[in-house]
Amino acid sequence: MDEEFQVLEQQRVVPVIRTTSELAAQQIAEAAWDAGFRIIELTTTIPNVFRLVETLARRHPNAILGVGTLQQEDQVRKAVDVGARLLITYKVSEVVADIGQRSQVPYILGAATPTEVDRCLELGSSIVKWFPATVLGREALQHLRGPMPTARFFPTGGITRETVLQWLNAGAVAVGMGGSLVHYQPGEEDSMAALRGRLRSIADEFVGHQN
Repeated sequence: MDEEFQVLEQQRVVPVIRTTSELAAQQIAEAAWDAGFRIIELTTTIPNVFRLVETLARRHPNAILGVGTLQQEDQVRKAVDVGARLLITYKVSEVVADIGQRSQVPYILGAATPTEVDRCLELGSSIVKWFPATVLGREALQHLRGPMPTARFFPTGGITRETVLQWLNAGAVAVGMGGSLVHYQPGEEDSMAALRGRLRSIADEFVGHQN
């Protein structure tokens, strides 16, 4: 198994950073690493995200930077060029699979139906992003594990602290947590303190531990 996937399964909760500010995204990423997370996801909707990934990859060579919400071929290539160690998309994407395989960068394709899960597996995505998780539901994921025993699921979208363990018990190998975990208002000291508190609490409860 790729090291990136091993870390993903050990960490179990991945902070998914989606902000309108490059600086805010960097501050959240730094706070996440300080709290004990090794792998994070930065989405392509962040301004100057590829510059940010390159900067963070230099500063934190042991961190695993995932780039998510990959939509176009040029985005995938840029992600690889600046040092992304995990390629993540919300859809079935032959482009992500092809570039990931050629560049030897692990990738996670997305699915919302059994047919799409099958196609992700065919394209070599041993872990499948289940999105949007709260819309599709945990019961669907549980039912899919029967006919698709080789699929490993990474649900994201609307997951909260209160539902993390429910998703893990439903069979997810890890979950992505966005706004409920990494919400932050730059420049507000109380907001940063609250962010650090949430990150540390989640890390203490889930990262590297089995419940």
